[in-house]
Amino acid sequence: MNALRLAWLELRRFRGPIPRLVPIVIALVPLLYGALYLWSNWDPYGKLNRVPVAIVNEDRAVQADGQTVDAGAQLTARILADHTFQWHAADASQAADGLKDGDYYFVVTVPPDFSAALASAGGPQPRQADLTMTLNDANGFIVGKMAESAKVQLQASVSQAVQATFVQQAYGRLAALKQNLGQAAAGARQLQTGIGTAPVPELQQGAQQLAAGLDQLTAAVPVPPSQQAAQAEAGVLAAPVQIAVQNLHPAKVYGRGLAPFFLSIAMWVFGLIAFMMLRPLNTRALAGRSGALTVALAGWLPAAFLSIVGAYVLYGVVDLGLGLDPVDVGKTLLLLAVAAASFVAIEHFLTVAFGVIGDALSLVLLMLQLTSCGGLYPVETTPAMFRALHPVLPMSYVVEGLRVTISGGQSWVLDRAFLVLGAFLVVALALSTLTVTRRRMWSMTTLKPAIQV
Repeated sequence: MNALRLAWLELRRFRGPIPRLVPIVIALVPLLYGALYLWSNWDPYGKLNRVPVAIVNEDRAVQADGQTVDAGAQLTARILADHTFQWHAADASQAADGLKDGDYYFVVTVPPDFSAALASAGGPQPRQADLTMTLNDANGFIVGKMAESAKVQLQASVSQAVQATFVQQAYGRLAALKQNLGQAAAGARQLQTGIGTAPVPELQQGAQQLAAGLDQLTAAVPVPPSQQAAQAEAGVLAAPVQIAVQNLHPAKVYGRGLAPFFLSIAMWVFGLIAFMMLRPLNTRALAGRSGALTVALAGWLPAAFLSIVGAYVLYGVVDLGLGLDPVDVGKTLLLLAVAAASFVAIEHFLTVAFGVIGDALSLVLLMLQLTSCGGLYPVETTPAMFRALHPVLPMSYVVEGLRVTISGGQSWVLDRAFLVLGAFLVVALALSTLTVTRRRMWSMTTLKPAIQV
């Protein structure tokens, strides 16, 4: 019998409706992994208009050369009309709370002296205007890099606001110059008409009016600045606004920012591998008089213990070797333990309930969690299916919790992660116990499974 014949016999071994799906599922694994991942991250930068960010306008309008300069309002209006991001106008308190809670991914603040600084560009002491962009890596690291596109947008909007301000100032100066020229011309005409015919007091009045008009005209014409002042003015005109970037909880480096995502993947993959080598149930205990809960726990505990040990080994290598340096070591270790135990409990249930098919389901769950947990790009940039899956899959909460323990953030986010993961752990163990109870009802399927490894 040749190799092709033996290979064909192996494929024919899968008989029946469900077993025949096994080769198909195996063949679709690359599609599931590659297509899902590419779909979720196909064009995140093109979906930034779903990412909520805030702008806070604290600017106060000023008067310059007879014109009202309200550059902060102009800048805010232009930004809100732009749809690069999902911009929201907020006050300082709302923006700060939203940034901490993850309602906004970053906040741009226009300070009170924004208009005054821009209006000074044409004066003797020009100065740059300031804007502040505040990030929070506890809400995601990559979005901070995406904010670079917001800086480009801000610079463009600021340039338009500055141009409008300069036009207002130039218009005001021209209006004042026109008024002063008219006053000087009127004085000159009055003086010319009065010579030889008007009394001396009227001549004196005309001369005074002419002198006053000329003085105002002289004052309206700018004096050539010194070399230092000219350089300062040129520098301000070239870069009228300086954008300062702050971060409430900086991840500092790329690897530290992505550590929550990759640590979560590692713990799920352990559970996927563990039950390929460890028995999910002790067959003697299953056939004996031990309680269903005892049998289920006995199958889960070895993998859970090894998973926690593996998670701590991984943490030690990443911390000591790469410098993870979390802000809270104790809670990081505790969350890793709870996540490992919870992940193993879920995969234990899938294996106990569905056998070999459970391994395939675990792999599918891994793919869905990779694409919906928001570990790389903000979940708002993903298709609707992944946004819907985000709050119902456990890896989302592990990623969010580890961001808090590693970089810092809101304590309620970490508390929620512990509660949700604890709930997944309890429910998964309960389902495994129920499955053990049902498996004690022996049938032909139990004696001869449809799919055997």
